[in-house]
Amino acid sequence: MTAATPATRRQSSPLVGRIVVWAVFGVLFAYMTVQSVGNLVTVSQSVRAFNTFLESASGGGSLQRSTPWVWLVLDIAIAPVAFAVALWVTRRTRLAVTVGVFVVAFAAAGALWLDLQLFVPRLLDF
Repeated sequence: MTAATPATRRQSSPLVGRIVVWAVFGVLFAYMTVQSVGNLVTVSQSVRAFNTFLESASGGGSLQRSTPWVWLVLDIAIAPVAFAVALWVTRRTRLAVTVGVFVVAFAAAGALWLDLQLFVPRLLDF
């Protein structure tokens, strides 16, 4: 190596730190997604059981509910989309910016996720 060719070696510690942040938030977003899938299963089973009960009652057909599939699928999509956007935004940033973006993405996704977790059962009002 000569003096005319400077060494352009990147430090690996910031990259390792960003990978750790990505992994930790990946687990948190995955947990949020699993909870959303559980909500979809529970709500769809409850609606099915309620409608089955109404079918056995005379005149209960007019009270049947439909499963709010759009809201349930949106609830599942929130976490992966938020993680993908945060990952895309932080692909070339410093560690502090990566942590900040992921905290904001997790807070925003958590707020939307919780709103939908509380909104869907109110749509049904059994």
